[in-house]
Amino acid sequence: MKKQIDYITITLLIIITAVHIYLTTMQALNFEREELQRFYSGAKGYVSDEVWYVDAARNILRKVFGLEPKQIGGCNATIVYPTKDDALKAASIAPQYGVSVVTTSFNKINAIYVHAKDGDTIKRFADATSASDVVYGWILGDAEGINNYLNLEHPPMAKYIIAIFMALLGDRPIYWRIPSIIMGSLTVIISFLIVKKLTKSNELGLIVAAAIAVDPMMRNLASIALLDIYVAMSTALAILLAVNERYKESIIALGFASTFKFTALLAFLPILLLYINSLVRNGERRFIKIFSRFVDLFILMLLSFIFFQLVVSIPIIFKFGLSTWINQSVLGAISWHLRVKCVGSGCPIASTPWEWFFGLNSFPLYIYPTGVTVYAQGFVPAYALSFILLILTIAYRGFDSASKKPWLILTGFVLAYVMLWLAGSRSQYSFYAVQITPYIYIYLLTQLYEYVWRDAIAKTFEAWKKVFENTWHIILVLLG
Repeated sequence: MKKQIDYITITLLIIITAVHIYLTTMQALNFEREELQRFYSGAKGYVSDEVWYVDAARNILRKVFGLEPKQIGGCNATIVYPTKDDALKAASIAPQYGVSVVTTSFNKINAIYVHAKDGDTIKRFADATSASDVVYGWILGDAEGINNYLNLEHPPMAKYIIAIFMALLGDRPIYWRIPSIIMGSLTVIISFLIVKKLTKSNELGLIVAAAIAVDPMMRNLASIALLDIYVAMSTALAILLAVNERYKESIIALGFASTFKFTALLAFLPILLLYINSLVRNGERRFIKIFSRFVDLFILMLLSFIFFQLVVSIPIIFKFGLSTWINQSVLGAISWHLRVKCVGSGCPIASTPWEWFFGLNSFPLYIYPTGVTVYAQGFVPAYALSFILLILTIAYRGFDSASKKPWLILTGFVLAYVMLWLAGSRSQYSFYAVQITPYIYIYLLTQLYEYVWRDAIAKTFEAWKKVFENTWHIILVLLG
């Protein structure tokens, strides 16, 4: 019977994951189709900020590894010139070289996008017209210096993965987004495993997995080539190890997760809270002992971070030098995360971590020609209720309950982002919240499941009653 139940659970989890893959794939293809239909009116095929990471991945592929994206049915390239006049003059004579101009609609970079039967034809044309750079593959984004941009303010691991798919499958939007679809699917599966470990309930795990699979934030971020879905998956793996009380392995996994984006390290706080909870439950009460364990964990995280950053950055270090890497990818990256990144009316809309829960100041990922906007925003009623319960049950946390560890995890993430905001990172965007989306549902549904039993609700009110009674007693003592 147990084996039968396990088979049913696995089958349902596969179905849930397949639904997520279907939704994200259809979304990714829809974005690509919409952009292709609008190509000649200025659309470039990129959705939101993925332009920076995709172009950086392509530049890393060609500048660091000396490779070009795979192309089928001819060859496309963005040819960059010293001046706008040079670009327009080259466009006018392109047919003489067997090159067709696809578009000249660039405003911030002096370039044209062309098609020819092969790369040699494009190279001869570029040489004859004194081009300054040729970037083979999908059209570049329209930004100054984009042909040299490597996105060194973020670690390179996600760009490596995107570049691999460009080299093996081809350079078009759906191929850039396949890794994101994979990351989203893995996040759904890992979230199920986290719930199963915390609650011993396959049913609750499946409900949580299903909610995450169809959540708008998860679905949208897993449909485009941003870094944050990689962060969501890799930190979920670290959290899974932590709930299994494999804390050293969890911290090592966190070091690897930081190779996608430094915000992965914010998961250290929820892992630390789980670790302290474990120590206390095992009878450890001494501050010095708990603090020394914290120091050990922090040192391990620092060593893991340094090790993985160095390993994945070896190709970049060899290409550009150690000092350049330290200045741009370490010191520059830390500075980037701790400052206001953009000021003025032309900047993307920023939001605070608490606004993510209420759908306030959400980041627009894509605007359809009809005016319909796709936002980096989760299912607001669930997010808002989760936040409210997070605050409401603070006093209840003294009781041993199934929701305690989910509460610690979500609280740890929220506090970590708030601390980052207080440290100076006021340009946080709502798509960062995809990292905490799994724990919003893990906590919310675990807490609601607990509340099915009325004694859990009674305990919450009893806890708050004690808080108010003790507060009133203190006030009377002070006034008396």
